Order: sequence, then structure tokens, then C-alpha cells
Amino acid sequence: MSKYSDRIKRFLDDNNIQAEFLEFDKSVHSVQEAVDVSGFSIDKFTKSIVMLTDDDDLVIAVVPAENRVSTERVRKALNLPQRPRGINADESEKLLGQQLGGNSPLNAPEAKIFIDPKVLGKDWVLMGGGDDQCLVKIPIKELTRVVTYAEARVRK
Repeated sequence: MSKYSDRIKRFLDDNNIQAEFLEFDKSVHSVQEAVDVSGFSIDKFTKSIVMLTDDDDLVIAVVPAENRVSTERVRKALNLPQRPRGINADESEKLLGQQLGGNSPLNAPEAKIFIDPKVLGKDWVLMGGGDDQCLVKIPIKELTRVVTYAEARVRK
């Protein structure tokens, strides 16, 4: 377990979150890798796309894994003049304490979080566990209990 995944695991434990923390010997960085390594179907996965606004506000958009994020829809949801931009690996580590490919809205109190309605319609989902070898399996009821979020269609 890396310091990045340990941070997510501690957050789950410290907050008594009813979720499974899954560790793998191989990378689950990409959606296809995660499907292949975990054995779960793609419809169970989410992507947590992390962005920064022009004012350096942190934004996380959680969408089904088979979809892409629409930065235009995120812009409109935030009523911004410009679209937010994706963050790089250094920014992910500095701002979230997470590696790209393991991003999660869990333990991201500084971020404005949007969860797409297609994600909220599921019973449970898999999402990043802080690094490229960990995932979190979490019921939607738990996810919505422990993160402050807005529901918005942010997928393309």
C-alpha cells in the first residue's frame, strides 16, 4: 500500500465508512486495466476526473467509467466564464494526496464534487483508491453520506 492509498484507507476506517478497500498486484490505472484485473464489469466503475478552475478551485466530476466528462457542462454547473482544466500528476499529489489513475472524491474536502445522475442511480460503484493499484467498492448510500456533492449531468 502506498502513502496515497493509505490516506484513502485511513479515511474509510476513521469515518466508519461501509466500503471495501481492494488492493491488486497489477495496475488498475485505466478502466480497461481495472476491468481486466478486478474481474468486475465496466458498468460498476466510475471515473473521478479532477480539474482546476481559473481561480485554482478544485473540482471533481464523478461519471460512469464508459463516459467522458464534459468540461463545458462542469463550466455551466459552476457558472464559470472558462472551462476548468484537467490537473497533472504533480498537482494531483500536491492538492489531493492521490496519484492520477487512483483519484477519488473520498477525502477531498477542498473540492467541489459533482456526481452524475447515472452514477447515483446505481446500488454500488468502484472508484479510485488513491493510487494505481487500489480501488474502493462503495454503496452509493455511503458515498453520498460521506462526501458533499451536487448532482449534475457532467458526462458527455
